[in-house]
Amino acid sequence: MSFEPKREIVDADPATGTYRVTYSYPSEPPSVAVPLALMEVTGGIVTDLDPLYDATSIDPDALDELFSPTTSEAEECRVTFSYHSHEVTVKSHGRIVIQEPIR
Repeated sequence: MSFEPKREIVDADPATGTYRVTYSYPSEPPSVAVPLALMEVTGGIVTDLDPLYDATSIDPDALDELFSPTTSEAEECRVTFSYHSHEVTVKSHGRIVIQEPIR
């Protein structure tokens, strides 16, 4: 039996396909939180998702370093990329915004 942690979707607008999720660094850095958040939004299984680097060419270590509390406290920071056909924006201060694909 595998355990998949549940993400709390703090704000959802199904009409626009926009979901906002929180992450907590360092216990759950963005490189871990993004796949888990997408799993929660899509109802999928995280092991069915390609790793960030393979699917996006985003270096997970660099993403985590960019949003580490020691480097991102001074300024607002954000990175937007496509991951499994969804637009994902990782923001400093513990927010991830996922936009569903336009149909």
